[in-house]
Amino acid sequence: MTGLKCATRLPSELRVTKTIAFTLFLIPLLAGCPSNRQAQKTLQGTSHHLDVPPPMRQRAPHANAVITRLRGPESVLYDAQQDVYFISNLNGGLQTVDNNGFITRVDAKTMFVTLKWIEAGLDAPKGMGIAGDTLYVSDILGVRKFDRRTGRPLGEVELPGATLINDIVSDGRNVYVSDTGLRVAEGHTFARTGTDAIWKISGDRAEKIASGPELKHPNGLEWVDGRLWVVTFGPREIYSLNVARASARDRVPRTVAKLPRGQLDGLVRLEDGTLVVSSWLGEGIYRGTPGARFEPILTGIDAPADLGYDTKRHRLLVPIPGANQVTIHALR
Repeated sequence: MTGLKCATRLPSELRVTKTIAFTLFLIPLLAGCPSNRQAQKTLQGTSHHLDVPPPMRQRAPHANAVITRLRGPESVLYDAQQDVYFISNLNGGLQTVDNNGFITRVDAKTMFVTLKWIEAGLDAPKGMGIAGDTLYVSDILGVRKFDRRTGRPLGEVELPGATLINDIVSDGRNVYVSDTGLRVAEGHTFARTGTDAIWKISGDRAEKIASGPELKHPNGLEWVDGRLWVVTFGPREIYSLNVARASARDRVPRTVAKLPRGQLDGLVRLEDGTLVVSSWLGEGIYRGTPGARFEPILTGIDAPADLGYDTKRHRLLVPIPGANQVTIHALR
């Protein structure tokens, strides 16, 4: 086991201590720590088929399949109507304006990968959501819009004052966006900016519907039974917000669960009502229900990012930016 570690100081900064595990794939690591995700050379070529890995013998969990050749995959979104996976690729720093990010499209049935399906002016794309025929993609300077079928650019929605535009979830008509309220500082650290917020986008109109330190660095989002559910990159909490409340003052976070480890990133809800959460500090994936204990289901994963879930095949899709891959796991 070979490791690369980096750490920050508290309370002014969030502590980040990561160990990057090598697997039998021998996929090269990104330079630097996962929190910074340094730029790599752009891949040549545009399409390939999914790679099926041999059995694992180290801590990294066995995967049913692995999508490789990516560049800092940050988020996965399943489009059930088209039966495709969208994967956002940072291809550079987390907050580097470099016009180098891209979106990968994967046919969920044939597993054919179009590596650079969208390249139109993206810097460091992260979370994604769909409302109507529009694919919303969070980026450094705003939320980009694309035609979900053709990839054609449809404009951008600004979020004034936001510092780390992160995850996106849809209620079917609108999308909700998290500002984690952090910036990458010197020495591969995260520094607080105080802009923690949840935004709502309806068409081209953005509205800040909740903000303040009580949001605790909101990261991954999910829409559950008319409420917005949030995991925090600060403490190890999941909370819900009633976004139907008349004013932001009434939208008070209500903690529904605490996980064993923190720096939570992705959040998906399964058909049986359980929640699946990725944790940087836990180096893996947890599953549980509100009010009950969350147990690890996958371990030994360095900085697992924003999860995707294939509702048709019951597949969990785990982006691992430091390994340039998305692993696919069957859930029952």
